[in-house]
Amino acid sequence: MPLYLLYPLYTAGIFLVMLAVVPRERIRRLVPYALLYGAVGDFVWLLILGYLGIAGYINYGPFGFLGMPFFPLLAWTFFFIIYLHLLPERYPWNYLFTLSAAAYSLIFSNVLQNLGIFAWRTGRLVAPAVVYLTWMILVTYTYQNLFTRTRVRP
Repeated sequence: MPLYLLYPLYTAGIFLVMLAVVPRERIRRLVPYALLYGAVGDFVWLLILGYLGIAGYINYGPFGFLGMPFFPLLAWTFFFIIYLHLLPERYPWNYLFTLSAAAYSLIFSNVLQNLGIFAWRTGRLVAPAVVYLTWMILVTYTYQNLFTRTRVRP
């Protein structure tokens, strides 16, 4: 099986998990936020990490455009629908959830590197941990403080 087929397989898998976990009405309400945090967020991170030579997707075959694969953008959107649906409203549970999501993302990115479809060029721990922890904290903080009635205590 060509490596690039892992992209649509993973995206389909996370899509099915999203459908199983998140009610349809809630999916509709969370799509704009998930597109912002997932697709746009991943696109911005890829531009920054690619420009700095830190990381990037590889072996995406016909599933990319202008050097950017499009299935990860969808997968991150589905991930953030699940994330925002499950995100606890109360402190400190919301930040414990955020740390868990960052740890999951770190572990999963290393799995993707082992599979040969993602490459961290500066190491597998520090740079990815900083990226995912920053990303998840920004998502949690902005979503709960700007887009919901929940206010997060620092």
